[in-house]
Amino acid sequence: MKIFKVRKTNCATCPFRETGWVEVRQLLMSRAVNEASPICHSTGPKALVPRKKRLSAKPEVCRGARDFQLNLFYKLGFLDAPTDEAWANKVKEMKL
Repeated sequence: MKIFKVRKTNCATCPFRETGWVEVRQLLMSRAVNEASPICHSTGPKALVPRKKRLSAKPEVCRGARDFQLNLFYKLGFLDAPTDEAWANKVKEMKL
């Protein structure tokens, strides 16, 4: 299993920003719950933005999707807090 770095901030066109590509937000929410953590479309070699506007050469997890996951899993009682630290602790606890 590949482990990707999580973006520290939402990119300018993040679907989880009101001014972002909100048309795909529901799709990303579904993927974040049912499949895996979505990759930011502004990172990696297959980014959907021009090379000059790429935020990272390597794929990174979408910050907006991760925040959605953190809040959902916290509300469900799976995480102790809606934070990256709580996520990391759960990963260690589950030995993933």
